[in-house]
Amino acid sequence: MTATSIERNTEQFNKLPESFKTAIKASDYDKSLALISKEHKLHIDQSSMLEELLAKLIFGDIESEDIISEMKSKLNLSKEEATKIAAELDQMIIKEIKRNLMNIQKETTVKEDVE
Repeated sequence: MTATSIERNTEQFNKLPESFKTAIKASDYDKSLALISKEHKLHIDQSSMLEELLAKLIFGDIESEDIISEMKSKLNLSKEEATKIAAELDQMIIKEIKRNLMNIQKETTVKEDVE
């Protein structure tokens, strides 16, 4: 699996500020997504759809409160399994992107203070 839907979606990705792009790339979302897919024994088509849903979530095309129902219908999962995967996406990918972004913003602030 090559989890690059986020970066492959170049039109939306290129519109992001550089700090957001850097934060997304630094999150290693592709490795985390592969791990989640493996742990939950998702088929390749389910893994691809999960990758697309993650990209839609990051770009704001779907709301976080809708991710579970989207996974239930598009990946054909139970609510329980979709809830577990959503929690893992949040913990391993979304929060990591947010942490990276906060660190980048702190570094930028420090550089501006020094100058």
